[in-house]
Amino acid sequence: MIMKIFNKYSFLVLALLTMLFSCEDLDVENTNQPDSFKVYSSAVDMVGLSGALFNTWYHGTHEYDGAGLMFNTAADNTTCSWGNQAMRDMSWEPRKAWDNSPNYSYEGVSKYLFDKVFSANYTARVILKRIEEGMDFGEDEAKVKAMCKFIQGISHGYIGLVFDKAYVVTEDVFDDELASLELVPYTDLRDQAIKSLDEAIAIANASSFTIPAGWLGGDTEYTSGQLAQIINSFAARILSYTPRSKAENGAVDWAKVKNYADNGVSSDFVIQGDGWNEWYNEHMIYSVYPGWGRTDMRIINMMDPGQPARWEDRADFPHPAETAAGKAGVDQRIYSDFQYLSSNNFRTERGYYHFSNYRLSRYDYFIGPWTGDMPEIYVAENDMLRAEARMHLGDLSGAADIINAGTRVTRGGLAPVAVDQAAINAAIHHERQVELSCTGLGIQFFDMRKDDMLQKGTILHLPLPAKVLEILGDPRPFYTFGGTDNADGLGTSSGGWF
Repeated sequence: MIMKIFNKYSFLVLALLTMLFSCEDLDVENTNQPDSFKVYSSAVDMVGLSGALFNTWYHGTHEYDGAGLMFNTAADNTTCSWGNQAMRDMSWEPRKAWDNSPNYSYEGVSKYLFDKVFSANYTARVILKRIEEGMDFGEDEAKVKAMCKFIQGISHGYIGLVFDKAYVVTEDVFDDELASLELVPYTDLRDQAIKSLDEAIAIANASSFTIPAGWLGGDTEYTSGQLAQIINSFAARILSYTPRSKAENGAVDWAKVKNYADNGVSSDFVIQGDGWNEWYNEHMIYSVYPGWGRTDMRIINMMDPGQPARWEDRADFPHPAETAAGKAGVDQRIYSDFQYLSSNNFRTERGYYHFSNYRLSRYDYFIGPWTGDMPEIYVAENDMLRAEARMHLGDLSGAADIINAGTRVTRGGLAPVAVDQAAINAAIHHERQVELSCTGLGIQFFDMRKDDMLQKGTILHLPLPAKVLEILGDPRPFYTFGGTDNADGLGTSSGGWF
């Protein structure tokens, strides 16, 4: 099965400054450095690989080995004292620097995402190059090109969301130019992402094709028009979530965000779990699995202001009682989406501030069978992007109308938000932290980052992975971010929510 085979790819962006494919388990000759444009010689192969691209990107952003779990704790959205995948290391109080050494236990957290996402991008590059060279894809050409441009866009976009810098690698780069690529900042990666996504949207809007069930992790087909909506939402995401500070957030092209979001998804874009086979969201699973992550008290306090916003770091701090049924002014999702816990199982020597009295139970249907909905983009998220753009463009009434017609009121049972910029901004933040928890990678982290709310000393982005810097021959110790002593507001948060 092509999708399963494709997941065997391992991609290292810079191996002696040259891209490599590892073709293990492929039904082709496996040489040490194959010519990437000769590995596959038929359009049938290329169409099959196109259908596997989103799965590879999805694993890079949602698998246990990636950065999702630590972003959740760094954002104080979930809490966990277990060390797995740097969850504890990125939630120490006070915050510590990211350990960017090759022998760090969780070094692979950053490298896995980096490798996997660029793997999808590199394969998209090969296919797009084949199209440029005149390979005949017949009636599949528009579908394949739109899919590859989509992957090219979200790959560069998410590398830019997560890392401080990286490489732009498109079909315009020839193999003999790979060794001379220059690192560019995350803003350039964002710009390339938008360029590619614009091309994908244009192709989808000008064409009539069907994306097969399974290409995007669903159990139904998508029309070219529906694909264009998904791509628009991703473009709005990338523009909105890239800023590292309030100042950068104010400089976003909000008119473009508005256009993308207004043309975004009209129904939830949901991946279907298939029993932990090809499609699974481990960053969601381990954030909510009983005995693992819990909901940070900051979030519980947002839903019920009578709950403490922090678990004080002392042994005699009283375990907060469950929010009483029918309590006035409470976000009703505390009853429907969260489970009260009367005790804690975290290790006390790692800090009582990790403790919590609630866990997210909204996705308990997934635990055990590992099947069912794994939301990637809720309509609620797209609505917040629509509202946010209008807020920044001065249409406060329009922003409030969108929020008040959405999950804040329909699911949360909260009072309609006032036509006031501060109130609207707080309501958008609330929905991203509560309604969108454990959906797309890093939403809560990116939301906190661009509003200067991450705890002082929290990383604002990751440095290039240590093992990539090793290959580049950079001197040790390798550069990094994080730690209260490095709180410059550029690579490390100088703000905070308390």
